[in-house]
Parts: sequence; C-alpha cells; structure tokens
Amino acid sequence: MKRRLIAVCALSWLVASTAAAQKPPKVFVSVDMEGIWGVVASEQVNSTSPEYTAARRWMAEDVNAVIAGLLEGGAGEIVVNDSHGSMRNIVADALNPKASLISGSPKALSMMQGIDASFDAVVFVGYHARAGTAAAILDHTISSATIRAIRVNGQELPEMGLNAAIAAYYKVPVILLTGDSETCKMAGALLGDSVVTAAVKDGIGRTAARMLPADEARKRLKDAAREALAKRSRIEPFRLAGPYTFEVDFHNAGQAELPSLLPNVKRSNPRGVTFTASDYIEGFKLLRAIIALAGVS
Repeated sequence: MKRRLIAVCALSWLVASTAAAQKPPKVFVSVDMEGIWGVVASEQVNSTSPEYTAARRWMAEDVNAVIAGLLEGGAGEIVVNDSHGSMRNIVADALNPKASLISGSPKALSMMQGIDASFDAVVFVGYHARAGTAAAILDHTISSATIRAIRVNGQELPEMGLNAAIAAYYKVPVILLTGDSETCKMAGALLGDSVVTAAVKDGIGRTAARMLPADEARKRLKDAAREALAKRSRIEPFRLAGPYTFEVDFHNAGQAELPSLLPNVKRSNPRGVTFTASDYIEGFKLLRAIIALAGVS
C-alpha cells in the first residue's frame, strides 16, 4: 500500500512537472519610442507635434512584428506595456488582438508596470541608449530635462539596465532588445552576449539615422523575437547585488534641492543626490519620486 502511494505521488509530480514544462511561455513586452523604426527627432515622439501620428503607427508596427515572432515561437499570454512619455502612444485597436495592453500613467513601476514572477521572459522594444552616448538616437536616461546619469552600486545604468533589474527581482530574464545599433551594442555589453538584439536603424548622430527598409526591419524584429524565445532558458536575469546604492546626477544644482529634502536622501555633490535601499523595487520607486521632484525645481 505504501509503495503504491509513493508511486501515485511520483506520477502526480511527473504529470504536474510535464504540464508546467509544456505551458506556453508568458511574455512581458515594454515598448519605448525613441528606438522605433523611423524615429530620429524629438518632434516625432511628442504628442503635440504633427509628426507624432506617423511615429505612433510605426510604434505599433514594430511591436506587432515582435508579437508575431513571439506567437510563432510558441508564446502564450503576451502583455504589452506602453512605456514612453504619457504612456498613451499605442492606439489600442492597432495592437495585435492576441496581446493585452497596459496604457497610461503614472504607474508605480513605470516602464515595467505589470511584471511579476508569473512571466517567463521580458522583451524591450524601441529602447534607446543612456544619456551621453554618441551616435545614438535621442539618448537620455528617463528624463532628458533633468537626468545626467544614474548609477546603482557605482555602475552607470541606462533605462534598459534599471528595468532589467526589476525583471530580475522577479527572476525573469530579458531575452530581446530592439532599437538603434548603438543601443543594441549597449545591451550586449550590459545584459550579456546571450541576449538577442535587433537593430532597425544606424545612428549617424543624435537626431539622424539610416533606416533599414521598413519590410526588412519588421522581418528582423519578427525573426529576432522567435529566436529569443527559443533560447530563453539559456539567458540569465540581470541581477544586481543588494543593498542598492543609487546615485543620481542632475543637469544643474537647483534640480537636487527638492529631492534632498526626502528622508534618507542625501546631497552627494552640488548637483547630485544618493540613497541606499535594501529592496530594489522600493529603491526604484524612490528614484522615480526623486526624478519627479527634480522636474519641479
């Protein structure tokens, strides 16, 4: 009787493990705008500009190409988080209906709103390089108006790094990044060679680029998404070791004044502040509050 019970339990465990292994992967997609095909200037990503309408369409086309590749690769649930500016850029009915959309702001986790441990992979679409990167389209870090640099434990991080660390908090790897060629190089250096990248344009300067032909760009995005999903088990999350010391450098000293009034936030230099958090997510939320306060200075 005891042997039979053990056998039944072992069989149940095997069935559950097999079912889990066969479950279609759940994918979180964060979509920014500066790295989208066709985009080279701030007017194109600004909702008050007449050029914005076309860029919104390009944004939807890029992310739909990625979604198509993920679906071909066997993805199950796909959640897309609109991650640029007001975060209301993707026209909801222009998105592939097999994906759900998170739209609007503010959101506690900003570009990573909606991520949790139930996801199997993260994809960054239309991302850009960190502030101060040469030949990268519209390079900046979170806020071009306020932020000169953000470092965590001494390492300067672009948005892709700050966001990848949020994914790693939930043990989820970033498997694909798309954007300009310089941003893709940055992803390989920061997130590891295993991360798949897909460049849709080559930066000539901060506001000029050579685009791939549109059809070729979308095919590259689709193929890269399928490839990334196939190799996801070999890609490790981007982990940072705690505690987490954040250092924020602003463009001018006035922008550091209000943030330095927050509890546990110290003035590190005339135009910078620093703080330490034991929990990365709590640290990230405080970082967002600091940036918001700097913007009112």
